[in-house]
Amino acid sequence: MSETVEDAVAAWIKSGKSAYESVEQAKQAAAKLRGFGLCGLCILRYIQLPVGSIYHESTTHDICLSLGTETEQSQRDQPCTACLGVLNLELAASIAEKYKAEEFDSQDVFVGVELPKSIYLRHRSVQVAGKQQGIPSVDSGVPEVKDVVRYLILRQFLDTCNVKADASSEMKIEVTFSHRDSAQEHEILLVADQAQQAKQPKYRRDKKGSAKQTGGSINAMLAELDRCSDDSFAQKFACPPPAISSAAKVESLVFKRASLFVGGRYLKLERGISQSPFIVEGRRVVETSVAEVVGEPLQQLVRCDEYNLVGSGREDADVRMLGDGRPFYIECINPRIKAISQEQIHEIEAKLVGSDSPVQVRRFQLIHPNDTSIIKEGEENKSKHYCALVWFSEQLNQAKIDKINSLGQDEILLQQKTPIRVLHRRSPLTRPKKLLSLEISHIEGCFYKVKIESEAGAYIKEFVHGDLGRTTPSLAELTGCTADILELDVENVSLDFPPSTKGLDC
Repeated sequence: MSETVEDAVAAWIKSGKSAYESVEQAKQAAAKLRGFGLCGLCILRYIQLPVGSIYHESTTHDICLSLGTETEQSQRDQPCTACLGVLNLELAASIAEKYKAEEFDSQDVFVGVELPKSIYLRHRSVQVAGKQQGIPSVDSGVPEVKDVVRYLILRQFLDTCNVKADASSEMKIEVTFSHRDSAQEHEILLVADQAQQAKQPKYRRDKKGSAKQTGGSINAMLAELDRCSDDSFAQKFACPPPAISSAAKVESLVFKRASLFVGGRYLKLERGISQSPFIVEGRRVVETSVAEVVGEPLQQLVRCDEYNLVGSGREDADVRMLGDGRPFYIECINPRIKAISQEQIHEIEAKLVGSDSPVQVRRFQLIHPNDTSIIKEGEENKSKHYCALVWFSEQLNQAKIDKINSLGQDEILLQQKTPIRVLHRRSPLTRPKKLLSLEISHIEGCFYKVKIESEAGAYIKEFVHGDLGRTTPSLAELTGCTADILELDVENVSLDFPPSTKGLDC
């Protein structure tokens, strides 16, 4: 191994791209860098050795033996003053093992790395000290810590998980390092009032609403470093960088994969089922939901973190969804498994049918992420067909029925204020909505079947009873009677979804 390191240095010098004319010169520089408290991989960086297999195959002990810079055991155990211990083969291996344990089936990954700000400051410190001691390779052409970390992790991923690196991969690995002891070092670049402000903790909210402490941006710090001369920097910060007692740690490790989408049309054959879990103040209002009935077996199949059902509109929990069903898709968030077949998706559909579930799905299939826009775009263009059981306070004569049915052959423009029942969660607006057709037929006594076709977004219950005059005209207004809707079914949603799956690549 020691010969391999020396051979790599010799080959680099022979290429004519090195700052050194001989291996002996490189060894002399390496000895000085080791004296700065640098680890073996940082020594390779600062003698400008390109990132390659030698970084992955060599320990600090190997490198120092090969370059003749090995020191006492006490110094070997000290974390690197430049990379803060981030360039660690065991650390890279542990990240790869954690990924392997998750059992993602992705064939490639992209690794993103966020380093402590102090690493950039300490890099400048090594440069200043190196120039002071006549080390010619420290000023430029030094591989960045971030690139070496990414390389070490990706090599471990290749060896441990048999996955390759791809900058366009949908599988993102986000590694964030932190180092508590040097967390405030970058403040030496700020004037007194700025430093005081920097000490005040700042927070941002992540996607789940949790507060996370942040600081100044890396770019702002790097810009300030560029403006700072070597002499000025040396007056503010120790050169070479001071020793540290503990290494940086992985603050967060996130495996984030692009979502998988499955679309179809769902039917609700019974009442008392909501589209998504209906929970108020921690208490379930209805026992189950379409999202759970369809989403849970899908979650078990692809092993996603969570799922989200998006429907083309929604019906109330006490309304059935019949006919060909309501278009919807489920987003499987961060799925471990994406190599699933259409047959496996069909099995979920078949099991719901076989179990006589009150929730059924039709045309259940994998869809392309771009196809999800059809649901959103169709919200304003689709029409819906309803069938309602309505009670009137008095029996309607045939002439009144004929008059309403004649009126219902043409479009009826409604003015609907936000219903009282949803005012707590919707803006108080007046929305013009069209009924495309209306037909009433007598059942018995004061009970009637009402067939309605409307554009998307119309409140049918409010059209029937009037919502205390907030919807005009209403069926109650047209008949001159009190009207109440007893049962409501959606019989059709006229939106062509999901699309064909030919040639789909998820």
